Amino acid sequence: MTKSKMSIPMRNKIILAVDPGFGRVGFAILSPGANKPKLLFSECLETDSKKARAKRLLAIGEKVESLIKKWQPKALAIETLFFNTNTTSAIGVAEARGVIIFEAAKAGMEIFEYGPQTIKIAVTGYGKADKTQIEIMVKKLIDLPKSTLKRLDDEVDAIAVGITHLASEKGFY
Repeated sequence: MTKSKMSIPMRNKIILAVDPGFGRVGFAILSPGANKPKLLFSECLETDSKKARAKRLLAIGEKVESLIKKWQPKALAIETLFFNTNTTSAIGVAEARGVIIFEAAKAGMEIFEYGPQTIKIAVTGYGKADKTQIEIMVKKLIDLPKSTLKRLDDEVDAIAVGITHLASEKGFY
């Protein structure tokens, strides 16, 4: 975990949690609850693969900007870049992360980054947990809205990033 600023207690704070991607980006807005985190909003943005790279990045930036304006989060929790063998994909994700971090920094938010293994350990207790294990634990660890529809993996991953951040803040759990 890296922090851009000194950590301050999360009580009464809203955070924007992001599972970054280029084709799909998971977003979650969370706040500390009485006993466990509260999910205020989540969504998966799918960029149009027929559009130019710059237009797709613009769509991501505009979404982040609109979420910040609507929810006024105090912090961004974002997953670090996971490198695999597809360099082209990694470049797109890196560019998307840059846009997301830029928008958060522009809004004066604190920025926190968490690696995939840290997120898995925080949510499941096991650093090699799979998507199904993460989804099961997310549902146990957070107050989900009553009208919960099936969420895409990216959305669940964003919620997991948010849970990781809130759990890492002193005085939350």
